[in-house]
Amino acid sequence: MSQIFQLILRVSSFWFLVNFIHILLTKLLGEKYNFYLSRNGIFVKFVQLQWHTKRFNSTLSQGFVWRYSSKIALWFTCGAYFGIIAMFSSILILMYTFIYSFVKESEDSSKILTPVVPGVNLPNSQIIPYLLTLLISGIFHEYGHALAAAREGVSMYGSGLFMFLIYPAAFVDLNTEALKRCDAFQRLRIFCAGVWHNCIMMVGAYVIWTSLPFTLFFLGYTKEHAVTVTAVDPGSALFNQIYSGTKIYSVNDCPVIDKVSWGQCLWSSYDKTLLKGNCLDESIISELKSNTDCCKEGVTSPKSICFNSTAGTQCVYARRTLDQLNCTSDRDCSVGHCYRPHSKEGFLLQLVHSSSDDTALFIGDPSHLYYTIHLSDYSSKWFWSQLPNCIEMFMIYIVSLSGALAIFNAVPAFYLDGQHMLDAFLEFIIGQSGRRVSAGLISNLSFVIQLFSTVLIAVNVLNAFVSVCVMYK
Repeated sequence: MSQIFQLILRVSSFWFLVNFIHILLTKLLGEKYNFYLSRNGIFVKFVQLQWHTKRFNSTLSQGFVWRYSSKIALWFTCGAYFGIIAMFSSILILMYTFIYSFVKESEDSSKILTPVVPGVNLPNSQIIPYLLTLLISGIFHEYGHALAAAREGVSMYGSGLFMFLIYPAAFVDLNTEALKRCDAFQRLRIFCAGVWHNCIMMVGAYVIWTSLPFTLFFLGYTKEHAVTVTAVDPGSALFNQIYSGTKIYSVNDCPVIDKVSWGQCLWSSYDKTLLKGNCLDESIISELKSNTDCCKEGVTSPKSICFNSTAGTQCVYARRTLDQLNCTSDRDCSVGHCYRPHSKEGFLLQLVHSSSDDTALFIGDPSHLYYTIHLSDYSSKWFWSQLPNCIEMFMIYIVSLSGALAIFNAVPAFYLDGQHMLDAFLEFIIGQSGRRVSAGLISNLSFVIQLFSTVLIAVNVLNAFVSVCVMYK
């Protein structure tokens, strides 16, 4: 069963259960249940849950806003100019992405716009952090709209959260009549505020992310030329060989100085031209030779591996070969031949680490280690070893999601912030020019740009989803 189909089945089952319970409670409790939902601002729809409240209206009181009126106005004026740049830049980015996806017929074609689908191209262990970060980014986005609206004298009916399919989001309900009475630039400040706040959030998270080594140093974390194991999955082949707190220094003589080099060393092990062997002569082979012939088809041994050379194949104890001279060909050996690991189960990896055994041997697919051993670039004797990874992952998600929300919402397409940003921008520009232009012409120009942007973003999103479906079918 494909990953996409599994996700659709799980999401469909969840919403079927939610709606079934909703209908059942409506039948059983009747008006009491409906009154409870209405009183608490809860709405249950086909594939959407919504919560609406007026509790936060007072947090943006006019007294607070007018006390810092000039500073808030300057803040959102900067946001308005940024929003204008982001609006037109988003169109160029989407056009480039669309053209690039057809010019470059490769897996890299959708890297600029890649939909994140939990359980498909997002590991299950990262679903909750991802959705939580998405919700926080959405709340900060909507807070920008609410604060800018309060500065311009536009009241808020309420705010809330909602969940659509599996994605959480936030919203603010502004007084539309008061919004219409604002001039063009006031509305531009309000509509650009969400995009502006997402940009600021992205920059702030990036600063925290890049300054982590300095910050963590004062928390007692150190960074060495090695990676520290934070957890090993129970299903890992090295579950009983490597433990939390272990430092890994190299993989097959490839130095591991951080998590990036760890991945590079594992992927380089697929290159058989870089695979090293050991110099073995007849006397050493007779001493190390296994009782089982693991070179035969269907024969396996937990401690032995088949080695191949120009002289033939030999099944020897893998760990005991580590004391012999390394080689890449027979020319490196003064006696005997250069025997290289030749395993039907995968590749032989030698991990040098800080545990009591010093060296761990692994036979299999290197990607297995990449996904079952969890690492950190930092180590500490006093604090939680996973803390640097959690902070780093959270900051990376904020940078990527806030940046994506800023670009996405700035697109002047239907039902996005960019739609209202474009209307306010055109009205402001024409008003500043002093020319008399009919409202119908402005409306038609805005509609054409919005239609083009909507089609552009729909084609890009569809193309990106197709790429994900093909990759994870």
